[in-house]
Amino acid sequence: MRKSYKQTSYTLLKNGLVVDGTGQKGMTGNVLINGPNIEEISRQAIDVDGEIIDCTGKVIAPGFIDIHSHQDWFLPSKEHNKFTSPFTSQGITTFIGGNCGFAPAGFKKDSPHKGEIEHTLFRFFRAGLDKLPWDSIEEYFKHLSREGISHNLSNFAGYNTTRGSIKALKPDPMRADEMKDLLWLLEEAMDQGAKGVSLGLQYEPGIFATTNELGEIARLVKRKNKIITVHAKALSALSGSYPLSLNKSHNLQAIQDMIDLARDTGVRLQFSHLIFVGTRTWGTHEKALELFDRAMLEGIDIKFDTYAHHGGASLLYVVLPEWFIVRAPEVYNNSLALRRLRFEMMFAQRLLGFGYGEMQVTYANHPELNEYNGMFLSDIASKRGLSPFENFIDFIKRGNRGVKVLMHKHSNQKIIEALMKHPASLFMTDAWSEPEGQQNPGAFGTFPRFLQLARDKKLLSLEETIHKMTGACASRVGIKDRGTLKEGLAADITVFDWNTIRDNTTVEQPAEPPTGIEFVFINGAQVLGNGKADGSLRPGVILI
Repeated sequence: MRKSYKQTSYTLLKNGLVVDGTGQKGMTGNVLINGPNIEEISRQAIDVDGEIIDCTGKVIAPGFIDIHSHQDWFLPSKEHNKFTSPFTSQGITTFIGGNCGFAPAGFKKDSPHKGEIEHTLFRFFRAGLDKLPWDSIEEYFKHLSREGISHNLSNFAGYNTTRGSIKALKPDPMRADEMKDLLWLLEEAMDQGAKGVSLGLQYEPGIFATTNELGEIARLVKRKNKIITVHAKALSALSGSYPLSLNKSHNLQAIQDMIDLARDTGVRLQFSHLIFVGTRTWGTHEKALELFDRAMLEGIDIKFDTYAHHGGASLLYVVLPEWFIVRAPEVYNNSLALRRLRFEMMFAQRLLGFGYGEMQVTYANHPELNEYNGMFLSDIASKRGLSPFENFIDFIKRGNRGVKVLMHKHSNQKIIEALMKHPASLFMTDAWSEPEGQQNPGAFGTFPRFLQLARDKKLLSLEETIHKMTGACASRVGIKDRGTLKEGLAADITVFDWNTIRDNTTVEQPAEPPTGIEFVFINGAQVLGNGKADGSLRPGVILI
């Protein structure tokens, strides 16, 4: 005899294709939501007096998990819903934050450098905050729980944040006492719920990390049975993060360095946003995947995450070589240094197929330059009557390291398809919604684009695609009650139309909402219905 549910608090998702997030083949059936949890999943009809949503012809999937997010910087904002609603519209229910070495917590208590680090990072993540009124991850989590959040959040401890709170942005190696403080603070963050440690090795101060320093961190993370994520030192064949060389592709060297770190320490490693910046770097993608394949055959626990667009958000100064960064701002007026930099950038552009024409300013961070938001640096230079290099340096100087850009030619369609199909890949956005300036299309259409590509190009099955954005992500970071549809688990659910889902963003119109996401539930609360997000709700929880 079928059980009958007579309470009006139930919501029934009826007659949809239930794809549970494990990668197994979907089934036509029904999913019953009771409060924050899934009450029942059945092929048979469920008798219920509550709300009934007919999902005929639709897919009922776990809520999508963004394994590489920076929404941890936006959730503390009292108006964070306007930043997170575009992600709701993509079907995302959980953010994994603290990536690229940047977490909004994990500071050394009473650090004299906290203000400097806050100022540096607020240039990147402009979320309407003036300061961070906490130090530890635990204090940060308690603040969010008290205020309420729109989505679920799990976080990494940010190496760059913590190191910066100990010795600011100084390039010299950590002293023994500083290293002791660093390891203690990272361990404290993991004990308080951080899923591991993220490294940002192309940004200050992570760019100054020594091999020994990284080894000590990795061994700590291994001992805590957590995971390391890394924004590597180089994402292009030629990078200022390594000495100039014509014999090595720097992006391949960066991958190998991280594989060596994982091999030497036994730590589980998540390689962040595997991309190939510049047309000349594109040809290295097969060798890069071979490095991952060999490491996996060797027994190293390594995966990577990827996105579905050809470019991504960054700060303009990251294209500068390390020798220039450590001498800023005095070096801006040094004619010999500028001559050297001009030559290196010209040389790199010719070797990489990446230059001023691929850097789109999203926010110039200066009142006299903000009129150029949305334009590419090469076009801005022509309009201002400056050489491309003169224009570039002027933006660097006046934008004070806060010039935000979209870097294009991170990959091409062939590479995106190869990465999507690779067994080590997981799906993510690495994007955020900007309060001003040009938007990143990744904040509006990434997950629908993955589904669209999988369907149209027949790259992956529906079940495999969903697994890479749900169950596989939850398993990777150690979240036990999300990512799959199962009775008793949290009711994080996304309902979409497999036949019509698509990303509608373009370079010119980067903020267009997607087509095909119909309903989204977070902990049983309907936060999107009939394609429209309800930004007033805050049903999210902290996942530790």
